[in-house]
Amino acid sequence: MSALKKMKMDHTEMIKCPYLDTINRHMLDFDFEKVCSQTLSDQNVYACLVCGKFFQGRGRHTHAYTHSTQSGHHMFINLQTCRIYCLPDNYEVVDSSLDDVVRCLQPKFAPKRVEALDATATLARDVHGVAYLPGFCGLNNLKQTDYINVVVHALAHVRPLRDFFLDPANYANSASPLVHKFGELLRKLWSRDNFKSVISPHELVQEVTRASKLRFKIGRTSDAADFLGWFLNELHKDLGGTKKPGSSIIHDVFQGGVRVETLSRKTHMTKREEEDVDATAVSAEEQGWTRTENDLNFMYLTLDIPPTPLFKDTQGGNIIPQIPLFDVLTKYNGVKLSDTVRAGVQSRRRYVITKLPKFLVFHFGRFTKNNFYSEKNPTIVHMPVKDLELKDQFALEGEAAAEGAATKYDLLANACHDLPAGVGKEAQADPLQHGTFRVHVHQKSSDQWYEIQDLHVSETMPQLIGLSESLLAIYQRRDA
Repeated sequence: MSALKKMKMDHTEMIKCPYLDTINRHMLDFDFEKVCSQTLSDQNVYACLVCGKFFQGRGRHTHAYTHSTQSGHHMFINLQTCRIYCLPDNYEVVDSSLDDVVRCLQPKFAPKRVEALDATATLARDVHGVAYLPGFCGLNNLKQTDYINVVVHALAHVRPLRDFFLDPANYANSASPLVHKFGELLRKLWSRDNFKSVISPHELVQEVTRASKLRFKIGRTSDAADFLGWFLNELHKDLGGTKKPGSSIIHDVFQGGVRVETLSRKTHMTKREEEDVDATAVSAEEQGWTRTENDLNFMYLTLDIPPTPLFKDTQGGNIIPQIPLFDVLTKYNGVKLSDTVRAGVQSRRRYVITKLPKFLVFHFGRFTKNNFYSEKNPTIVHMPVKDLELKDQFALEGEAAAEGAATKYDLLANACHDLPAGVGKEAQADPLQHGTFRVHVHQKSSDQWYEIQDLHVSETMPQLIGLSESLLAIYQRRDA
């Protein structure tokens, strides 16, 4: 080290900044897009530690310099490097009392701290004295973006995925802003050093809007299942994933395999009629069917919910059916045929599971849409919270049926959709546009379930989870 550089370092260490007590932590909010409030540039942006506003530059004739002289605010932090400077004197401030500001801006997780996340349930406190549980913080609803919030909360509790994104070194080579914004949000969600007990997903939502080419945007709600499928595929692609199984952390965690046997034939029917089947034919081929088999990969399994009854009950109200999860899992038992008619081609499909993923996502198909209206199926599906044994429900082949393969799952997260009373009935309104999303997530060390809806976080009982109109359910394999 040169003598000149050492003298500069000693000089910096000798300076005791007289403006440290002007920092107002109550005004600091690093959740919003890190652009200059004057030029909207994202290059070389500093945050004023007194008023919380963002300004560009540090030298003379820059907006940060002008703000420091006009307003008398002297403490600024670089939003990329986390280095703190005093303006307009323009010297770096090194003080241990500012470490909490740096940790709030860029939370860091050592390997030991990551391992202990699920083992501790102690509360943290923000600068206002409000207690919160890391990993279970409320997320701001930026006008009908609650479907993004529930997906983020559900994914934030998938341990391999969470541990991967908590360490930025794992995806440092990725050029995708979507990957980095999602990682930043997960680190804030699990941080104990937040200045607020709630978090705004503003940066992630802005990047989702851009990457999806306005398919998912602020002000217009969407199906959480559609967003989950798009989001996982985008993360997989941006992390360098390919069609090869296990080529990214996304496929390693969520990807399973299914064999689809398809019988198809041309038909004039709009619906399948049993009388059309030739009872004397001994095989499907003799009845005019064409048989094909395909091995496909899946990120989540769609479960078909039976339609609601047409008639009212004795009290005059509509019956809301309640069925067990095992009734809808029969779609994948290797025997049941699923029928569809499209473009004059009738298809009957039979499904056999060939690979069970570490984390299995079920999508309950509640929303249907045609040329006239949209409607939602309110049927309640009773889901087991623990000990879901799939070898008794699925037809398993290959890797999934190997001896010693784990087939028992526990519920990890459950996202559901609620409608206000009277909305969506008789096709009066689009149920997706008028409903709200909420999510149930599990805290392992205390075995406590939490219900999160936007900024509201509350404890709940596992018995109530099965009474919700579930849309997405994530199950964790026992050995994962």
